[in-house]
Amino acid sequence: MLLQAVTSVSTLVQVLLFAAVLGRQDFDDYSVWITITAFLVGLGQAVGVERVLVGRRTFAEGLASARILGLVIVLAQVGVAAALGSVPLAVCSLAALPYVAWDFARFSSETQQSMSYFKRDGLVLVVQVVLVVGAAVSPLDEGWLPVVWWASGSVFWLVFAATLGWSRTTVGSGLRSLWSDRRQASPLLLDAALAGVPLVVALALARAQGSPGDASEARLALTLLGPVTVVGLAARRLVYRRAASGRLDRRGQLMFAASVVVVFTTCLVLLALTRTPLYSLVLPSFVGLSWAAVLGFATNHGSLMAVMLPSAYLRAGGRSLAIGAARFLSTVAGLAVALWLAPFDSPADVAWSVASGSIAYMVVMWGLLLRPPAAPGGPLA
Repeated sequence: MLLQAVTSVSTLVQVLLFAAVLGRQDFDDYSVWITITAFLVGLGQAVGVERVLVGRRTFAEGLASARILGLVIVLAQVGVAAALGSVPLAVCSLAALPYVAWDFARFSSETQQSMSYFKRDGLVLVVQVVLVVGAAVSPLDEGWLPVVWWASGSVFWLVFAATLGWSRTTVGSGLRSLWSDRRQASPLLLDAALAGVPLVVALALARAQGSPGDASEARLALTLLGPVTVVGLAARRLVYRRAASGRLDRRGQLMFAASVVVVFTTCLVLLALTRTPLYSLVLPSFVGLSWAAVLGFATNHGSLMAVMLPSAYLRAGGRSLAIGAARFLSTVAGLAVALWLAPFDSPADVAWSVASGSIAYMVVMWGLLLRPPAAPGGPLA
């Protein structure tokens, strides 16, 4: 929980800080870039962290594969920065290489090591905030402020990753790890890739078709839900560990169902705050979300929480191809809704195009879990 919390707080502070110090166009670009960064890191987790958590790969194998995944993410992010026409964001993209290794290590490590990772993450966050605030009052062009954040972080991540033995891994060992796990990892990689498509497309459309600020308003909505993401990601770790070792009893099922309701309700309350004077007081240049956007983003997060249980058991059971098919269908649903809503001229369009894909994914995944093939007694006995 602490690790997830500091990660969420880091994202929240980062986005709010840049919302305050960057111009609207620069922040729109950064909103798209940071969203795709999170999306690509999620790809790395799908074939790294999650495979370790469900007991299908060793920590050493995952760490070796992180080097390859980091290189791929760097290249992809440089391409995104080029498409946005931003040299500073291209420089920031280089930080993905050490960050992916560190991200893998902290979320796939044993529970007793979590406090050590938490302390180091807290240190990095403090240093990043201090340096960016200092740079903001200096003559440095505001467009280069994100470089200060990511460059300072990359120094720490390089040092931290080196202590794990990451520097001793090779490209060859990383490729061998990915290749040996290709049968299960490939569908999971496709799953993770398709998971982010509706959001990335929606934000890109909002930036291209909407008014200045529409894309960043939607990004801020997702950032405000950071505390809920902490609960969701922590729950994912617990559910995946349980899926690797046994089944969920009746009490566990009820607790999981209650957590889905809590996530949905909490999202509604948090996003409703944007319709109060508090939001404009903190960010004077931003407009509160419509009720349609509030409901859409809350529905998206509730659906993502609900899908964790079937996802964990299906992955632990090696049914990765079925998961990939489910994600493909959900992505098609999300893109179809996006085309129907176009042109994108409000955060609500982003919210419902993403939510529709999550709803479709949830329905298909639960259908796969509750239908054969299933282990004797079923995972929900």
